[in-house]
Amino acid sequence: MDFPCHDCIVSVENLSVPLVRELLEYQHDMTYVLLNLQRFQEAMLKFAEQDVLTHYLSNLEQIYLNKLTSDKRKREWLGGRFAAKYVAAGMLARNQNAVPWLKLAVIADKNGRPFLAPDKKEGDLPDISISHSGELAAAMAVSKGLCGIDIQKVTGRVFKVRDRFCTPSEAHLLSFYCERSAAQSSSLTMLWAAKEALRKVANQSPLPGFLELELTEILEMPAGKIPTSWKLIFAWKHRGINGNPFVEKCSVAVCLIADYVLALTVRNATND
Repeated sequence: MDFPCHDCIVSVENLSVPLVRELLEYQHDMTYVLLNLQRFQEAMLKFAEQDVLTHYLSNLEQIYLNKLTSDKRKREWLGGRFAAKYVAAGMLARNQNAVPWLKLAVIADKNGRPFLAPDKKEGDLPDISISHSGELAAAMAVSKGLCGIDIQKVTGRVFKVRDRFCTPSEAHLLSFYCERSAAQSSSLTMLWAAKEALRKVANQSPLPGFLELELTEILEMPAGKIPTSWKLIFAWKHRGINGNPFVEKCSVAVCLIADYVLALTVRNATND
């Protein structure tokens, strides 16, 4: 694949059948990638800026990038876009529908959710999701339905905002988990990242509030199959198209990668 920053890739996974079936119960094509943003920035400096922009970004993306003034924000924005195009282009190529990078533009909808917009009709395009935290950028793509990804660095800051996303019942549930497996900061970050991923996959306006998504169960994967991975199950109380209230069951795959938490989820996919 025509990707200029292979040394920046921390991890790329075409998610395996066990992970798909045991965590997300998703049967279609799905992939994600993690990029090291520091190495990405260093790689970008090796290229003439105009050549990079012309070859890898659409006109709309170049216009948006030129509006950014912060170097940090530019690095995060570019890293996320490159990661999203990497997973999307790879998925299209595997499905015999190769599309040049220049014809894949990552555009945000009115809610800020990214999606792929080709220069011309290129057939069905994957759904994508983007996240970044600390020195990592993450992107996910699925061939059916919607996806949500979130990456969060584990820090003490999570305690300062705990009341905004963690209910007393969720804190009680997490307390049992903490006794067995991880520090409280890690478990709270898992909850935060999982809810962020669910908000991204909700695809509605306004987005569901953090406290509208209630953690009901934590399932740890058997040792030796998917190390340091869990399935978090949520109840999302909202109203359907007809206005009637109902509870939607949502699952999020969560794993620890060094001092980061990665959360992945899908929606409206298993009915296909």
